[in-house]
Amino acid sequence: MVDETQKPVKMTVKELVAHFEGFLVECERKQKQTYGTYQRALREFIKWFPVDKRFRFTTRDVERYKRHLVEKKGLQNVSVGTYMTALRRFCQYLIDIGVLKVNPAKTVVGGRRPSRHSREFLTYQEVEDLLECVDRDSTQGRRDFAIICMMLYCSLSEHECLHADVGDVRARSDGSRLIYVMGKGKTSKDQGVIISKEAEIALDEYLESRYREEEHNPAAPLFPSLSNRTKGSRMTSRGMREAVNRWLKASGVKRGRDRRLTPFSLRHTSGVMMVDKGATLEEVMTRMRIEWRPTAQIYFKLRGSLGTIAPKPKKKNL
Repeated sequence: MVDETQKPVKMTVKELVAHFEGFLVECERKQKQTYGTYQRALREFIKWFPVDKRFRFTTRDVERYKRHLVEKKGLQNVSVGTYMTALRRFCQYLIDIGVLKVNPAKTVVGGRRPSRHSREFLTYQEVEDLLECVDRDSTQGRRDFAIICMMLYCSLSEHECLHADVGDVRARSDGSRLIYVMGKGKTSKDQGVIISKEAEIALDEYLESRYREEEHNPAAPLFPSLSNRTKGSRMTSRGMREAVNRWLKASGVKRGRDRRLTPFSLRHTSGVMMVDKGATLEEVMTRMRIEWRPTAQIYFKLRGSLGTIAPKPKKKNL
């Protein structure tokens, strides 16, 4: 007897395109970047579907499409993973509207994940050199220092820093503070991150300077642009990267590693420092908002190598 849940589903190109458009409408509630990624990735599937002529939404069909991406399109592992994720989400949408009963892409693994991060990490000495280099006599310098500390000591990503507002920083009953962040692909700030003492000192110093002559506005960007042309507006990704890169270069820690040592390296360094302090795998996943275990395990693999590069410095006040 045939399992009805595994029964192939035949669909015309016209029907597929209609479902694709319906899926995009559902995706409009997601981040603009996520919407664009799914739209671009699924366009390849829409083009391939009438050429293949055999796709019936089975696991074997999905595996054949994956081979097409690798062998015919020549896509790298990361890109294949993105395309497969988009197809998996599209199939889930088809389940939600009653077209499919099971997701044929659920068990098909995307591109092979990297065994290590593409960005390099800072040693403890490099972290110290970077922090000491930042000029904190100006509001801009204090802002940049606060961004660096939030990345290093709270594991905030560039995306989370960009979308943070002043009102997202909230006090807890025990006297500590949290910052509520919007993770990548999320539409709401539903994850609270504990602000470490090091980051809290840097953040307070910056906010005191910034709001000395301004009214406190909870809806204002936590890290706004301070240039004459865009002053007060939310920083762009490019602006934040340039701000952090400026100090990475000035401190001398770049040392010709322009492509591999970037602002993203600060968050990765945070993960290794966390492991070095004895954090468990589950704690690293929670505090860094990591959902895939092998990603967090990379930090544990790097723990030994980091310790041989430079000793952990004595604790010092910022």
